[in-house]
Amino acid sequence: MRKGRLRRAAGAATLRKRRARKLRAKSHRGKSPGSGKVAARSFIKSPRRRLAAPPGPTLTLNDRNPTPEADPQERVPLEPLPHTVVEAAAGDHGVIYQFLQAVFQGPSSDHFAASNEDPFYEPRNRLVVKDRHRILAHIHATQREVHFGAFTLPAGGVAWLGTVPEVRGRGLAQSLLASATGQLLADGAQLGFLRTRIPHFFRPHGWACCGRHSYSRAGARAVMARLAPLEWDLTTVPYRVRPWRQVELPALMRLYGNDSAGAFGRFVRREAYWRWLLGSRAFDQVLVAVNGPDRCELADDPTSIVGYAITRQDRARPEQQVLELMVAAEHPDAAAHLLARACSDALERDPHISVVLHAAPDHPLHDTFAAVGGHRHWHEVDQGEVTMVRLLAPQAFLGRMVPLWHARAEAARLDRPCELGLLVEGERWQIILTRRSAKLVPGKLGRSYLSCNWAELTRLLLGHSGADEPLEAGRLESSTKLAADIARVLFPMLPLWHSPLDTVLMGSG
Repeated sequence: MRKGRLRRAAGAATLRKRRARKLRAKSHRGKSPGSGKVAARSFIKSPRRRLAAPPGPTLTLNDRNPTPEADPQERVPLEPLPHTVVEAAAGDHGVIYQFLQAVFQGPSSDHFAASNEDPFYEPRNRLVVKDRHRILAHIHATQREVHFGAFTLPAGGVAWLGTVPEVRGRGLAQSLLASATGQLLADGAQLGFLRTRIPHFFRPHGWACCGRHSYSRAGARAVMARLAPLEWDLTTVPYRVRPWRQVELPALMRLYGNDSAGAFGRFVRREAYWRWLLGSRAFDQVLVAVNGPDRCELADDPTSIVGYAITRQDRARPEQQVLELMVAAEHPDAAAHLLARACSDALERDPHISVVLHAAPDHPLHDTFAAVGGHRHWHEVDQGEVTMVRLLAPQAFLGRMVPLWHARAEAARLDRPCELGLLVEGERWQIILTRRSAKLVPGKLGRSYLSCNWAELTRLLLGHSGADEPLEAGRLESSTKLAADIARVLFPMLPLWHSPLDTVLMGSG
């Protein structure tokens, strides 16, 4: 027994000695000659073995805190990744929500659920690239209608385009964008729209920066002081402002429909869309202006509710936002009463709060903000974000514009008959104007014509800047002076605008 214990002790001592020799040998091999510092491994120091830098920041439409975007030409090109774009199913909503949270840190669970309750929504409107049960990339296509003068246009939106970090720059986003565009075309859309912080990604795919953000900002106390000299007396003034009631939905539909008739860029809202919009709770309060005695009737009385305002408090800053304010044409003074109530409610929460009015560029209340030294914003870029539009069906859109061109020629008393050609990257059309009618002839050009690219044609047709500015900048070329004169008549600058309430659920919130 004693001999066995001695043998085991000797074996353990030998094992410890062997381990110590191995550790000393490793430490000597890792040292440089004549130095006590550990030498760096050669393959780390060699630039040949260095891995390519990962692609830049997240490719997203609605990244709220983006990092500066690097020049795409400076990036190391990556090989395309074989993939397949598929339509999502209702069972994918859970993994899609997890994907959006990982890539965008949003939307909230309430907003995601509300987007799935959109009256136009179907699960196939979400296109994804999968790796088994994992989502690698995602895009959401929406269906809408847009007012454009005397007619409406079928349109579609694109939102929440993003990819996971390890597959960025390998063609997944381009495939999803092309598939979403094809889906919108198949559904009959003539216009596509989106909001983004990376317009350089979308320009090669036919998208053009078009539309401006329109709002005014000032201190709520200063705005109230401007409205105070009116000396309203609640016992004699015909308008009373109070919260909206659910049974008064027809009044909101009537006011919005009347104010949007003939407008450019506003979304068409039918009853199902209105109910979804109000049920999404993307706002805090709806105020209505009542003319005369306050009474609640199930049937809409045009003489009772003459205006409304939809407000929301910004959670990130001390700011009260008036997302939408509409009044009847016969009661323009009701707008000031609604704005005063919104300011009063905001001041009760914070005496130093600001108020922001989102309204069309020609809205008269912008003058009130300017009079108190407020900030007037009417620019393409707002906090690094721009709106982009694409002509999905140019031939169909040009055909819808023909009656509008005839009406503009009549209003300007343009000398007719006359002709104007359009040359757009090899595509040709000719607009023929007579005293009785107007028509569009594809494939013809004529002597007097305009030449531009698709992006400039998109801005020209939608009235983003009119004809003068691109003609002076050289982005639009005219073959004759007559062509330039006709262009100024047919393509004026328009108050293109839509309410932010329609897009608050499309990734911004």
